Amino acid sequence: MFIETVSQLCSCFQLPPWGKFRVGVHYSFEYLIDAERVMDDSGDMITFPEKIFKSHFNNLTEAITSYSPILMDSTIYSIYFIIKDLNPSLEEIKVYAKIKNVNYIQAKKALTNGRNLIFSGSAYSVREILKNLNQFQVSFEIEPVYPYLTQ
Repeated sequence: MFIETVSQLCSCFQLPPWGKFRVGVHYSFEYLIDAERVMDDSGDMITFPEKIFKSHFNNLTEAITSYSPILMDSTIYSIYFIIKDLNPSLEEIKVYAKIKNVNYIQAKKALTNGRNLIFSGSAYSVREILKNLNQFQVSFEIEPVYPYLTQ
């Protein structure tokens, strides 16, 4: 899922009296009443009266940018492999071996619990593991609730 945001862009054609700017570079800005606030090269928001803004910046346009919330999510998610019976099925052992990158004997030995941790990591990394898990008919749980299942 990507979220689109619209921002205003301007180009500096003459160095203004405040802030750190470079001629020919595009900067994002926002309109205020009788002024504009421009983000300079150091990330500071500099407010210019409209007259000064117009005498130093031009080529005003709108830019559409996108970002994905999954990349900004700092939550650590855990995926648990759920074994239906006391003895794991051949399919469950194969899937566990593939995900954990172990051999069949190691996988069978590891699957002694009904609920087995197979991965903990970022939302993006979990999505990659889920792409593999969803190919198979196995049960799993994710903690905390994973909000990106439809991606």
